[in-house]
Amino acid sequence: MIVYFSFLLLSIIWLIILVTGPYLLSHGFENNIIISLYYTLFKLICHQKPDRSYFLWGYQIPVCVRCTGVYVGIIVGAVVYPAFKKLNSTKIPNIKYLIFFTSPIIIDGLAQTFYLYPSPHYVRLLTGIWASCGLVFWILPLLNQFYNKLFLRE
Repeated sequence: MIVYFSFLLLSIIWLIILVTGPYLLSHGFENNIIISLYYTLFKLICHQKPDRSYFLWGYQIPVCVRCTGVYVGIIVGAVVYPAFKKLNSTKIPNIKYLIFFTSPIIIDGLAQTFYLYPSPHYVRLLTGIWASCGLVFWILPLLNQFYNKLFLRE
């Protein structure tokens, strides 16, 4: 149970961090070293292309729409997780479910990479949410296994 609530809390904190930069910018922190570092660090995990990003308070969030979907989907997946599995479950779902959840984001991402079609924001957002929502059902059991081995040596 501690794994689940820690995961959920950290996911929410991460989402709050994503909106902190635009919020601070909207309150006069334009030429601040912290904001510069903030966007630079996020550049390590996302391309930050303005045409593929959302804007809050008139400022770009530090990740693209697809990444935003991934982070929102992690929270959605964590919230619905208890409806389908026990919080301390260590059972990994069948691989066919992983394929089911990740195929749309992979197909859309590859189609974009090879310029087959311009993916609209809502498709990027939804495929990100869908993929990460499903991935939570692998991540939490793996974290539970790790926690059990580390702290509950049986």
